[in-house]
Amino acid sequence: MSKRPGQIRQKAQSHQQAHSSQQAHSSQQAHSSQQAQSTGKARPGGSGPSGAASGVREVTPEMRARTLRTFVWVMVGFAAGIALMVAVLSAQGRALRGYAGRVQAAVLATGPSANVSYGQPCVDALPGALPPGVLDCDVQVSSGQVSVLMQLERDREYRLAPKAAAGP
Repeated sequence: MSKRPGQIRQKAQSHQQAHSSQQAHSSQQAHSSQQAQSTGKARPGGSGPSGAASGVREVTPEMRARTLRTFVWVMVGFAAGIALMVAVLSAQGRALRGYAGRVQAAVLATGPSANVSYGQPCVDALPGALPPGVLDCDVQVSSGQVSVLMQLERDREYRLAPKAAAGP
């Protein structure tokens, strides 16, 4: 598709008008800036004839106290959050150790033979649900000693050391 000569001329004229209006706008800005400097008036956000910034405010003691108070509350909140996470993890660990101890005691109560070695799920030894966060739990009996191995979330495991049944 070819353009007619009239269309090309119109496009060139509109392009020239846009360019000349941009030049006129930038020259007006430069002129107003020069006028403001010569009269000593500062433009918003700029600096006056003395060189002092116009947007600077003084920090008052009340502002300092409020900032300090906010900082202290943020630090206290952060410390409280960490303490809460440690307490929750500690309670979960204690629950896991308690469950493993109960399973071990239940298997030891059956009096495993010193001549037999086997493994079984914890829920067979101690019926009931596994504690939260435990994916799998196994009891290993080897030569009369009972150990408990729990697979936890995030690829962790907890092993309760082997314990032998008390003698007759």
